[in-house]
Amino acid sequence: MAKVKLLIAEDDVVIAQNLAFSLEELGYEVCAMVSSGEELLLEVHKHLPDLAILDITLEGKLDGIDTAAILAKSSQIPFIFMTALSDKETIDRAKKTNPHAYLVKPFDIRTLQSSVEVAIHNASTRQLQPASISSAPTEATTAENDNYLLHNALFVKVRNRLEKVTLEDIVWAEAQDIYCNIKTPQHIYLVSQSLKNLEQRLPGKDFMRVHRSYIVRLTAIEAIEDNNILIGGKQIPIGNTHKEALLKRLQIL
Repeated sequence: MAKVKLLIAEDDVVIAQNLAFSLEELGYEVCAMVSSGEELLLEVHKHLPDLAILDITLEGKLDGIDTAAILAKSSQIPFIFMTALSDKETIDRAKKTNPHAYLVKPFDIRTLQSSVEVAIHNASTRQLQPASISSAPTEATTAENDNYLLHNALFVKVRNRLEKVTLEDIVWAEAQDIYCNIKTPQHIYLVSQSLKNLEQRLPGKDFMRVHRSYIVRLTAIEAIEDNNILIGGKQIPIGNTHKEALLKRLQIL
């Protein structure tokens, strides 16, 4: 299973190394460590981390808050502020960037883990909020969703942790009342989202609703028999209203 990737921006080398060690002990992957905001903005597009942890005081012209503001405008990557500064002015500046969590130094490993998981959960929750029924999707909303999908993953609550599930691993999803099951080759995850909400977060070029209770990855289809799709030994029914659209997307000889 893919590890959650974190990027650290910290200008104190010792603190950065200790932080990276603690995060790796907790099971996360540290994909890069930088000391300035300018470096972070370069590295973030190379590594596409799942979360950035920024010290507010950084080398260079951009401090952590300036960097986070730019990051928020150019991507959907969530971020945590980490700082020894807790004065009202600093916090008020930080709040304007809408961070996903805030760590005040010094902190212990449990606080660190909690902040990382809360940040990832908050990011997933913000992205999974359903659009208003009374208004059609705008270009800005579409662009925002497209940016999110560049992460190519969802985060799923499993007991006391959030696990990264890459979109390319999902083979089908099934409605379970107000919840739904997400199937990968290794696991079935029960998530507290409706199938409709999940459908809005899966790229339409790869996934398709084939029944009121099922979404499938098109490339995972192994066969179609009568009114059923076969994927990994499971029979998935094809709804009458979806069959014609499905057949149009398959190359049939």
